[in-house]
Amino acid sequence: MRPLRHLEKEGVELTIVPCKPDGTLDCSLIEAAIRPNTVLIALNHASNVVGTLLPIAAVGHIAREHHLLMLVDTASTAGAIPINMDRDCIDLLAFTGHKSLLGPTGTGGLVIGERVDISRLRPLKRGGTGSRSESEEQPEVLPDRYESGTLNVMGLAGLDAGVRWILERGIDSVRAHHLEMTRSFIGGLADISGVTVYGTLDSRQQVGTVSFNIDGVSPSEAGFYLDEEFDIQCRVGLHCAPAAHQTIGTFPVGTVRFAPGIFTSTGDLMRVLDAVEQIARRAR
Repeated sequence: MRPLRHLEKEGVELTIVPCKPDGTLDCSLIEAAIRPNTVLIALNHASNVVGTLLPIAAVGHIAREHHLLMLVDTASTAGAIPINMDRDCIDLLAFTGHKSLLGPTGTGGLVIGERVDISRLRPLKRGGTGSRSESEEQPEVLPDRYESGTLNVMGLAGLDAGVRWILERGIDSVRAHHLEMTRSFIGGLADISGVTVYGTLDSRQQVGTVSFNIDGVSPSEAGFYLDEEFDIQCRVGLHCAPAAHQTIGTFPVGTVRFAPGIFTSTGDLMRVLDAVEQIARRAR
């Protein structure tokens, strides 16, 4: 939203389409929001607050029918969910390396499809690329056009290792583990009196990201207790997504958020659930 709000100040017209309180999206709202001057549809593949998967393939076909580009942010899904740019009609795919791709922080990228006119995609910064050094102009070729400066070689090597590990294990196997852990975690939280879990409560409709609150305990207090008393770390607050919290009704305090991953075990989940149960019992 921050880059979009910046573009809005530069004169770009922006339409925000709301999701439902469980994070699901009605695709008809996307089609209704298209204007004669619309050029791009941008959406998350999954909510980073409640984990709900959005129907990117359906939206992608809407974009193609209206001759628009589609940008998908896969920060919460790359490495956890099978993605096919051709099948899902994705033109621009943004990803981060430090989540399910198992890479270090400070890594990520943008995959640019063939339908994108790169002359309209301005570089964020300009400078040395190690190529076309005879010219004082920014290179037009890809990826040089968008990669000024010395790359994070160590970080990218780590990302490469993470991606290779996922490919060797198989994305379907990774997804199956995530489904099992997410299903168990949601079910366990739902069984605790005084705990509200947000989203569809259906692991098949989301990634491993799970948000919840404990009655009578603020998210920041819950995070403090989990850390100090149980040596369990989690993310609390607004998760850099205030609009999502307004949608699910948790603004401005936010939620407690966990994200079981490929290395999460059943024992890990039981430990968290026991800690949440103790905190909730104290607050009753």
